[in-house]
Amino acid sequence: MPQFGDAEALQDLGSSLLVPMRITTTAPDQPFHAEATDASVGPVVISRVSVSVPGQIQRPARLIGSGDRHLVKVIMQRRGSAVIAQGGRRSLAGPGDLIAYDVNQPYEYLSRGPVDVVIMALPWPMLGPFGDLFRQRTALAVPGDRGIRSVIGTFFGGLADAALAGPGDQLSGPNAARLADAAASMLIAAFTDTPCERIELPTGLTDQILEYALSNLHDPDLTVGSAARRFGISPRYLHKLMRDRDIQFGGWVRRERMKRIRQDLLDPRLANRTAAVIAARWGVGDPDHLSRSLRAEFGQSAAEIRAGAGG
Repeated sequence: MPQFGDAEALQDLGSSLLVPMRITTTAPDQPFHAEATDASVGPVVISRVSVSVPGQIQRPARLIGSGDRHLVKVIMQRRGSAVIAQGGRRSLAGPGDLIAYDVNQPYEYLSRGPVDVVIMALPWPMLGPFGDLFRQRTALAVPGDRGIRSVIGTFFGGLADAALAGPGDQLSGPNAARLADAAASMLIAAFTDTPCERIELPTGLTDQILEYALSNLHDPDLTVGSAARRFGISPRYLHKLMRDRDIQFGGWVRRERMKRIRQDLLDPRLANRTAAVIAARWGVGDPDHLSRSLRAEFGQSAAEIRAGAGG
């Protein structure tokens, strides 16, 4: 497990892995030692961190940017205790407790001594219609040592141990997607008191991304990067999801835009609008790109498409 000799090095890891954050020690006179490792199960990022001294993790408003991944972060305390604050709520989490917070809102995590924690970060869209209810429970510790929550705690611990032990076929491909959905379902059950059998997760993440892209074809800044940020995943993972459907995201977006541009060019009600105006409506502002793309897709220019409609 990678080791860290100061808080700044641990801060660099956390900031690069998830979102920018500030990590400091509240016992500067004590030797600092930390261990941390991470792994991914589909879109879920799992980390295990142990720190030898009390410290503080902060996500102040000045570090929060519009390009940050939109994640819900859940901590399971394995050892030690900490005070967590967000949105006017504040609670103490001890061994076995679960606590969640929205990384796109300011929060503070203050440990009282050495800690050992498991952290899971999930894209908010995975919570589906339960997202708003979930936000009302951030920074509120949930006991994980009794009832269904003890099962949930055991699941998280086991999933983290398996993921962090190293790569394996059982945690890749379709299995990873199913385990990620299971993690989301259990989180919803733990934090919203919703029975598991009543939890209906949204359609698969790939479908959500494609639906989002179709709704934002007008945006010239729609890219793999912007879509990945919207769903709190890496561009590399988005490409993987698309490959599983035999889709090349950039090419798919281009084709969908060209289909709609062609429909508008054929619409007699829009005959008074130039091709450039119609193309801009669908996020295409470069006339040369429009001409090349229309010919590649339909073998015709904008003028030829309109001429065919008139004929």
